Amino acid sequence: MREFLLALRLCYRAAVGNAPHRCVAALSVGWLLALSVTAGAAGCASTEYVNEGPGQPTPRASGSLPPGSVGVCKQPLTKRPPIVSEELWAHAKPCTSRTPPSTIRLGYAKDGSAGADPETEQLVEKVLAALAEGTKPDGGNNQVTGAIRAVRSYAARKDELRARIARDSTSDQACDVTYLLNTMSAARGKLSGGDACTAEVFDPETRADACLFDTKRPEGLWLSSGWSCMTFTGALGNEASCHQLCGYDDYCARQVYCAAGDVNLLLCALGVCLPEPSAGIK
Repeated sequence: MREFLLALRLCYRAAVGNAPHRCVAALSVGWLLALSVTAGAAGCASTEYVNEGPGQPTPRASGSLPPGSVGVCKQPLTKRPPIVSEELWAHAKPCTSRTPPSTIRLGYAKDGSAGADPETEQLVEKVLAALAEGTKPDGGNNQVTGAIRAVRSYAARKDELRARIARDSTSDQACDVTYLLNTMSAARGKLSGGDACTAEVFDPETRADACLFDTKRPEGLWLSSGWSCMTFTGALGNEASCHQLCGYDDYCARQVYCAAGDVNLLLCALGVCLPEPSAGIK
């Protein structure tokens, strides 16, 4: 008992940032006996504060891509894809050799000497027209699969698209793209609470996440309704599995394996090229 009465609290002095001064209780009777006289004489010293400076800005505050966000860039000498937001296109930085491979490349119809690419322009118009009809249960799938065939033929002659042609594209059985995307669109709307945006990317100018697609263009939103499942960007959230986006419909889920590669190809032909390897369930 006498040892505890003699013991005083052990105080220390340290250089810290903004932490308040602290007194640490002695941990053993032996330490208390050995240091009681010194501690009693010195008492608790004042805390020293060191100016540590403002530190480094967060990636989002500095305008660089934050962890977990999807980046975009625009291909030099290309036009804005009709399905891409005008504001995002204006804010996107040009793609360079140092752009990370995980970045989504935007742009279509590379400018030639005449400042236009008529073949690509016509193809994009044909695909958008088919997608506008694609939601219709009666005949919509024929419109979409016709557009897919046209894009495959075009892509076979283009170096930047040839590798994206699905390996099983010669299959005799056509994918039920209309059923797949109609089902996914309904489920995605529920999962996102009705938010029209189907994919968010990082806008380097506003330094915030923004919608990649122009929400006034339903063709792009419908085509990208299965974005998270079919392209693995995680834009809709980690909770959105293929089965969730298919409304737990096994037939719809089987169509993912059939159509994912073609959806990837269509998006790139429209000027939204996902990172490679990207689409398709593996």
